Amino acid sequence: MTELNSKRRKALQEEDRISSLPDDVLNHILSCLPTKTAVATGCLSRRWRHLWQHLHVLDFYDDSLYSDNPIELKKFVFLVNGVLALLHNPRGTQKMRLHCAHSVINDDNFHAHSLDTWVRPVIGPYLEELDLDLYIDDENAPDFKLPLSLFTCPNLVSLRHVLPFFIACFYFLNNNCQ
Repeated sequence: MTELNSKRRKALQEEDRISSLPDDVLNHILSCLPTKTAVATGCLSRRWRHLWQHLHVLDFYDDSLYSDNPIELKKFVFLVNGVLALLHNPRGTQKMRLHCAHSVINDDNFHAHSLDTWVRPVIGPYLEELDLDLYIDDENAPDFKLPLSLFTCPNLVSLRHVLPFFIACFYFLNNNCQ
């Protein structure tokens, strides 16, 4: 019986070829996934537990655009804050995509605090791409201002900041209807 268990265990270990890949290769694979999914791979085994903490590509996507549910906002905020707090070297981030539908919430603290604390840690010498999709549909909501230190990133080649819907419509109407 013991021999059968050891053969089965050995067969299972031999079948897991992905876990035997080097960390750099696994991190490259994880960087192709949304960050939430990459973090979830930490549950696979002891080998995978901390791999996501070395990611150089962060992709946060809040997919509840039409949800007013504050619990969904808390989950998203907790995810982004937790990942940024536990990353081994946030300044080593090469790419960050942040799609935040909950920025429609008219809360000065959210705009001034959360967005700023999410962008600042990744600003560093390795940052190449920063892609921000922030949906703000309230013209009275405070603007999110990009930190000036972002413009000192020597490798930054792509900066995308989507205009809020109401500002884009206002700009279009004012410039094309005269």
